[in-house]
Amino acid sequence: MSPFISLLRPVIMTNDRPESGFRLRFILQAIMAASALAFCGCATYGPTSAGSQSAVYIPPAGLSHSVAFSDEAVSFSDEVSRDLVRQTRKLIDLRDTDYLVGADDVLEISIFEWELSEQTKTLEFRVAESGVISLPVAGVLDVAGQTVQDVQKTIEKALLDRGVLQNPRVGVSVKEFRSRRIAVIGAVNSPGVYAIHENVSTLMDMLTMAGGPNQGAGQRVYVLRKAKGESEPLRIVVDLEDLLDRGSFDMNPVLQGGDIVYLPQAPLIYVYGNVRAPGGFGLHRSTRVIEALALAGGLSTNADKRNCALVRREHGSSSEQVVPVDVKAIERGEAPNFYLREGDVLHVPESSSKALVSELWGVLRGIFTFTYRLDS
Repeated sequence: MSPFISLLRPVIMTNDRPESGFRLRFILQAIMAASALAFCGCATYGPTSAGSQSAVYIPPAGLSHSVAFSDEAVSFSDEVSRDLVRQTRKLIDLRDTDYLVGADDVLEISIFEWELSEQTKTLEFRVAESGVISLPVAGVLDVAGQTVQDVQKTIEKALLDRGVLQNPRVGVSVKEFRSRRIAVIGAVNSPGVYAIHENVSTLMDMLTMAGGPNQGAGQRVYVLRKAKGESEPLRIVVDLEDLLDRGSFDMNPVLQGGDIVYLPQAPLIYVYGNVRAPGGFGLHRSTRVIEALALAGGLSTNADKRNCALVRREHGSSSEQVVPVDVKAIERGEAPNFYLREGDVLHVPESSSKALVSELWGVLRGIFTFTYRLDS
């Protein structure tokens, strides 16, 4: 039983006397005075500077300000990946050159003189892994890395050299593009393996072909490329927010056949305690403290803004860091509204003073209702 209810029990039991209403009002005033004193005595405050009554941000001892509280958006593209992207951009000119035939492509070849002699005019040939095609009479021809026009000249020369035709005229086209296939997997709307009809493509083009990122997609996308002589694939990490939202097209890598694009699901951050909708939330883009609280539905009535805490585990470390967070100071612009990282846990405690006031208010509301009924 609440101590305030215990205090009122003797008075409530005497409500059959006329003076009971006056006694209730007297005690009501006493309780309101006591609650004001309790509120002043129990209120907690965050760190303050000497001679100042307003909360200011003081970095916790032994913790770097730049590590724990970054007011710059976290980029998921490391410097090595940025250099690799710049190297791939040198291949962009290949988009403007004729398509180069490769292994597994299916070529459609037409020999016009054969049509006049009522022989089959059009034949289909798949380019072997070794890059060759085998034509009747003309023999085995190496066509890998040649343009369609070059393949045409190669066939015409073979027919002429072997004496098959005196004036050969050949037409060549690519019926099926299979030599340059790029897999797009993960959190995209239409994952799959896509054949490109150009010598190279770009990350943005491939994400578009795959229907774009889905609602659960994260901010980090990986490009995996098999390097010659290496057992492990080359890995390029691209920050989608840099690429799509900030328009940093220098971070749009040029892709080749055999590349794999992997877009993982968004990692989670957690907000719990005195918020309206606690839980885990996808880190789809750079998210600050205030934004994370908004994702959790905002603070509840009894939330203690000044004494929140951030639990962070640094990458590759098993130890955790607990960082005090003064949300009220952040709202006032006295502390940085820093960005959260993958796996961060933001805890909002209950304010003892607000809880006390809430309890007092519940008691007082009951007293007002009870007194009104007595007077009535």
